[in-house]
Amino acid sequence: MAKRDLSADWKQHYKDHLVTIEEAAKHVESGDVIYLGQATMIPYALLDHLYQHKEEYHDVTFWFNVMNVPIDMIFDHDIKEHFRFLNIFNLPIDRMAIDEHTIEVLGAGYDTYESSMWEYGVNSSATQVCPPDENGWCNVGCYGVTNSTTNTDPRIAKKFGFIDATGVYPAPGPNEQNCIHISEFDYIIENDTEMMALPIPEPTPLDIKTASFIIPYIKDGDKVQIGYGGLGEEILRNLKDLPGSFEVFSEVLCDSMIPLVESGKISKIRASSPGACTEECFKWLATTKHDVRVLPRTLCIEPLGTMEQESIVAINATFMVDLLGQACSEAQGLKPYTGMGGSFAYIYGAQRAREGRSFICLRSTYVDKNGTVKSNIVPWLPEGSIVSMLKNYAMFIVSEWGIADVYLKTYVDRIKALIKIAHPDFRPWLKEQILTTPLIEEWNFRDYDMSDNTPPAVRQPNTTVPKREYNFGTGK
Repeated sequence: MAKRDLSADWKQHYKDHLVTIEEAAKHVESGDVIYLGQATMIPYALLDHLYQHKEEYHDVTFWFNVMNVPIDMIFDHDIKEHFRFLNIFNLPIDRMAIDEHTIEVLGAGYDTYESSMWEYGVNSSATQVCPPDENGWCNVGCYGVTNSTTNTDPRIAKKFGFIDATGVYPAPGPNEQNCIHISEFDYIIENDTEMMALPIPEPTPLDIKTASFIIPYIKDGDKVQIGYGGLGEEILRNLKDLPGSFEVFSEVLCDSMIPLVESGKISKIRASSPGACTEECFKWLATTKHDVRVLPRTLCIEPLGTMEQESIVAINATFMVDLLGQACSEAQGLKPYTGMGGSFAYIYGAQRAREGRSFICLRSTYVDKNGTVKSNIVPWLPEGSIVSMLKNYAMFIVSEWGIADVYLKTYVDRIKALIKIAHPDFRPWLKEQILTTPLIEEWNFRDYDMSDNTPPAVRQPNTTVPKREYNFGTGK
């Protein structure tokens, strides 16, 4: 195992350890559990080579976070005789491979990301990085910083470094956090790729309406957390018209934040990963002089780290909630869709932060495979539902029909508030169904107008939470 040696001639180390992909593949052994990183960090050329020679490999496991290249390997069911893929979050390509049963979904969120890795015995890494600078430091790129603590862990005994001069842009920040020294790689492979960008999603009319209920709760000086998607884009678009300035403390950094930073509306960004980023955004990140940093997951997607963020506003999405506030956010029934991601870290952390606020958002209805409109707000969760968020951690639940304040409320008050944000066509059905349970009785609905969509009074921020001294990761 190569170890960091800043006194060594790094150029000589590079020359001595430079191999081809074919030569590197010979050092992949049975029993290896290889960390691949995420998105553009993943050396897809290596996976293609291994697939072409799959009969030579057995019991090799890959641990990763989302693929954005549809490699042949993950659509061939027969690879299970040779390779195992473990994924912690799913995007479209991953979902297709899950249907083929070639990718297994990890039952963990980003807050337990590395714990899951060690649970499966990760012992190697193979990731794309930037070419070394004049001192031999290889920036791991904006997708790599979120997991930059991984390659330095002594449990990673074998490191494959894929040097990419065209497809990976450097992330701003110190070498110790954002880079791996060339002397740490056991095998160095030159493998230039094309930059891969995610399209910027346009907000839908439902996103715009849902955002309108959240905006009154955002105030000058807040730290905003959003996810990838149209709702997050709509929240950002609204910030420019609000008084004051804001910070971002979030899993996701995106193109739409650039003009807000340049204008001073966003004064500081601490994010853990790009999302909805074009090449322009990556170039801006590599050169900006503004207070913008990409941080490791251990600092930015962590409940304890979120608790330290005074005045954080956490905005996350879900698929379905029941009338108590239990949320299903990672699967449609038993069909995996995304993953737990970082939502728990922000939802729970915001609840515990001084002046923190948390919003769980959903569309009120969906259309099933038979073309029937059904409610995403249900009296109780259907059999086979995967629960992502417990009711006790929900503060505000929002649909395009309104906002329900369920935090610290009784079952009766939760039920009455959530019925009002369901689609009007389903409100009588929800009441009828929930009255068949011991949770509520007809008497509780006296003087209740289920058609009243008046938003609840804006809750005063929780100022009773003491300032915390965890020093777990303020990102300063």
